[in-house]
Amino acid sequence: MPNGRTRRGRPPADGLSRLLGETTEVVSKLLRENRTLKAQNKRLEAELDRISKGWDDLRRLARSAPRSRRH
Repeated sequence: MPNGRTRRGRPPADGLSRLLGETTEVVSKLLRENRTLKAQNKRLEAELDRISKGWDDLRRLARSAPRSRRH
């Protein structure tokens, strides 16, 4: 457009539809990835709790084990 004027109006409908479709697709993909990562995080938290409890048990057993006396 000459003289620095801008064009008013909407972009062509097909471009808008394409943009909407791409946006919907990307948002859906991000939501799926988010659900997957949350589920993985929950499994990892459970595994960490299990392992931490095992280490606590080992420490408790080590403290209660008889010590050999060295002379």
